Amino acid sequence: MTTKSRPTVEHYRQGYPRLAAFLSLDPNFTIFRRFDTLHLRVLLEQQDRLCELQQQLEDCDDAETVQLNLSSRRQDDNRTRRNVLQQVAAELKDYDKGVLRFHRMISLPRARKRHRRSVHNWVDGNKPVVRSESASPMAAPIAKDYIALHAEDSDRAGFERFLDRVVQSCPRLASYAKTSDRNVFILRRNLYGRVIKCLVALSIPIGIIFPMLLLSWFEKSGSRSAISAIFVLMASFAICFMTKVTKYNLLLAVVG
Repeated sequence: MTTKSRPTVEHYRQGYPRLAAFLSLDPNFTIFRRFDTLHLRVLLEQQDRLCELQQQLEDCDDAETVQLNLSSRRQDDNRTRRNVLQQVAAELKDYDKGVLRFHRMISLPRARKRHRRSVHNWVDGNKPVVRSESASPMAAPIAKDYIALHAEDSDRAGFERFLDRVVQSCPRLASYAKTSDRNVFILRRNLYGRVIKCLVALSIPIGIIFPMLLLSWFEKSGSRSAISAIFVLMASFAICFMTKVTKYNLLLAVVG
């Protein structure tokens, strides 16, 4: 029984089909514009309409001559007030939805610059869609309102980003199973993850044993103190820039 091979990006027709296939190559490519300005423009307009309705309602209340209409909702026969309240309810519903929707949008992580650049370079080189429709898929690296639907690992920090740049010089670590374009570099995540774990596992004993060996070679207390101070500083900078740690946890880690 033969298994059907998974189609590559080039299997799809040029245009939006191929663009969608490329974006599905890696979860980090699923980036989209957030349209901050447009969201805020709509919210501002809805907000102003509510302000107008609020003023109309207050004017209606001030002009009311029958106290019972203000004291009883059931017996209020002021049609103007009832109509304004109905408009307020409808506008508030849309306004609340818009505010909560935009809140969820701005809570999504920003797309990394290197991922935006990857999408930008591929779209610029392959031109899957017409120029007038390529503004959003181009994902210009200088743009700030692109969001990532795929959040990076919570413990991913400077160490992994540094290795990203290193392994890009090793084409053998790339996976070409989903595309025949050798300009597209997709890391083998399983292999990459194992390499990261091995390097971290090796760095821990080296960071402990190496300063102990240096201290054993020096007998003067001044030299030993200087070596200890240097390695404490190196450890604090390594924790700060190569891991995701808060400033207070960093203080506890170094002092402790």
